[in-house]
Amino acid sequence: MRIKYLLLGIMALGLLSCEKFDEGDFDTDVPPFMVNLSVFDAKGVDILNPENSNSIPLSGVKALYKGVEYECNAELATIGTKICSVSFYGLRTMQNPRNGVYYLQFGELNGIDNYSNEEVTIFWGDGTSDKIKFNRELKWNSRKGYHYIQQEWFLNGTKIPNNYISLIKN
Repeated sequence: MRIKYLLLGIMALGLLSCEKFDEGDFDTDVPPFMVNLSVFDAKGVDILNPENSNSIPLSGVKALYKGVEYECNAELATIGTKICSVSFYGLRTMQNPRNGVYYLQFGELNGIDNYSNEEVTIFWGDGTSDKIKFNRELKWNSRKGYHYIQQEWFLNGTKIPNNYISLIKN
């Protein structure tokens, strides 16, 4: 009988010592994100590629974000690490090593922050512009212990699937 009470006491102690899960107790990395924009002409030619005859001169391309203007930088070398730290580059061009397509990148933006009705306007240097708007919210599933990201992206007022944007420019 003594053993039953001892086991019952140990079980009660174990159950009473459990704490409720708190989101603040969770230590996880949320990677930063970028706005990615590839640009093609009506024939499907990559016009960010400087080797194409009808390429856009990047010297006039700028981005406006939160009232600050960012000039386009040619490819900036980055060192990839396993640490999810945010390195804000502004606006830059990159070439996708897998398919050779050039694209503009704006960011990096902090993946753990929430964004509501954020706008990035790209000025092309020829008097035209395109507006990218996004909502992005990090949500926690405390019962299962993981996070997920709910996001909406818009290009010139039209909803698009994600932050990898393909634009046809005449």
